[in-house]
Amino acid sequence: MIADRNTHESEEVMTASKVSRGGALARGRAAVRAAKSAVRVASGPLAREGRLVRAGIDRYEGHSNRSEAVYQLRRNVHMLEKGLTMRPRRPVFGMDYIKQTVETFVTLRGRVDSPLGRDETLWMNSVLADYFDATREASDDRLKSLEATFVASGTGTSDERSHGPHHPELAASPVEPENLLALARGRRSVRWFQPRPVSRDIVDRAMAVAVEGPTACNRQPYRYLVFDDAASVKKVAAIPMGTRGYADQLTGIVVVVGDMSAFFDPRDRHLIYIDGCLASMGLILGLESEGVGTCVINWPDMPEKEREMRDLLHLAEYEKVIMLIAYGYADPEGLVPFSAKAELGEVRSFVQLP
Repeated sequence: MIADRNTHESEEVMTASKVSRGGALARGRAAVRAAKSAVRVASGPLAREGRLVRAGIDRYEGHSNRSEAVYQLRRNVHMLEKGLTMRPRRPVFGMDYIKQTVETFVTLRGRVDSPLGRDETLWMNSVLADYFDATREASDDRLKSLEATFVASGTGTSDERSHGPHHPELAASPVEPENLLALARGRRSVRWFQPRPVSRDIVDRAMAVAVEGPTACNRQPYRYLVFDDAASVKKVAAIPMGTRGYADQLTGIVVVVGDMSAFFDPRDRHLIYIDGCLASMGLILGLESEGVGTCVINWPDMPEKEREMRDLLHLAEYEKVIMLIAYGYADPEGLVPFSAKAELGEVRSFVQLP
């Protein structure tokens, strides 16, 4: 019995030893996997996104106290306008940024090479004029001084104050719902085009639809690079992977570029994609309404592709390609995918929370 007990104890020791070695091996493998994962994170897409965000914030902060701070000015004016539309409206608001807003607006509006367009200038002017009207009863000396600075710069005519907060237009839409649905359903991804070019006037009419898209705090953190000469189109179209087999006969291509310098916080790092895509759908439908076909070209998150496109287009370190859009007159002999869409009930749910 003693021998049996010794044998049993020996087996238990051996088993414990194996378990211990097995646990150590498992922990070692887990540590290796964690190390490999850390390397991938440090050099992979997340690291590249981190560098992009940091570059954008650095540029934003570098311009925060200078006249180039257009994105910051748009955000500030948007927040003032939002404050003017609130119910009930607070007697005083925006005190943290009104001084910066007035000084930047006055500086930019006075520049010969002002980056502000006519409509944007009228909008900002209207909002600031309405803001000082709304807060005048507060009798705040700081606001009185800033209003004097604003007025001294020239507030413009009454017509120039018609671009601020206003009541919604309740008239019937000029577009019938069934026509809009037909336009959307008729859109298909066209990859085969006729050799005739699309006029720039048509492209610009579609772009006018795109820029009406909503963006976070009206910052509009994107730009569209349009290529319509054969040599340029060929160079750009050769970079993304999704154009293989049809790139050589494209007649026009658009590169949608997001600008991360529009934002001051990493929490906003996805907005270039959201805002850029919202605007791009307007561009696509605008071209469709002109009889111009399009094909959205996916942009892969691959470092070698990013470098190649960045070098070709001379993009800044805080800019990133969002997508590409091929456009042109569809070849009637070419085929397009049907790409049936999901049923409405599969993607839409009306939800009531308890």
